[in-house]
Amino acid sequence: MIIEMAAVSIIGGFLCLDRSCLQIMISRPVVIAPLTGFCLGDLMTGLVIGAFTELLWIDRPQIGIYIPPNDSLISIAIVSSLLLSGVPLAEHRHELAAFSFLTMIPLANASGRIDAALVRGNERLSEIAIKAAADGDTLTIGKQHLKAILRNFVANVLFLFVTLTAGILVIGYLFPMLPDFAIEALRLMYVLIPVVLIAVAMNTVKLNNMIPFVCGFFLAVLILVELIRGH
Repeated sequence: MIIEMAAVSIIGGFLCLDRSCLQIMISRPVVIAPLTGFCLGDLMTGLVIGAFTELLWIDRPQIGIYIPPNDSLISIAIVSSLLLSGVPLAEHRHELAAFSFLTMIPLANASGRIDAALVRGNERLSEIAIKAAADGDTLTIGKQHLKAILRNFVANVLFLFVTLTAGILVIGYLFPMLPDFAIEALRLMYVLIPVVLIAVAMNTVKLNNMIPFVCGFFLAVLILVELIRGH
């Protein structure tokens, strides 16, 4: 268990550097969460959590001085905590996904604060690099870049390891103790969460003419699923 947690934290922390370094979109929740699920043996759970997390903050891009929660880190933390908790997925897969998502999403605020602290630290490194550039000291400039990347990586790894520890304990201990009515409520939440998040996404893109199409498509898919189940 500890080895798996450490591996997820290190690899996840490295991939999340994409948010500030490469920016090739591998750190997006809809990519990194399924990748995490695949590595831990459950791609479908990763796809679901990735979609939930992607839609949750789709209207909160990092613009100007605003720093949104780090949805990349929290996506990895939710998927990994769920799959490493030891709770059997066969009987209550949907309920467990909803419980894990709702339980760990509040930790995203901490990730945003950590990112804000890193940005403030990078400002000091930037000042040093600017002075070095004026003096023609390219070695110092390179060191400041590497120092910023290393700080970000260490912060990502520590955040993931701490949240994994907390998430695994909470999910593994609390979920099996939930009464039947709570399980039923989580089953309903699994359906309602994407409905609310899709509404958020539609409000973000402001494509009002697409509302009838999306609603009709959703209804058609729902009918198709019911017909398949009927057979």
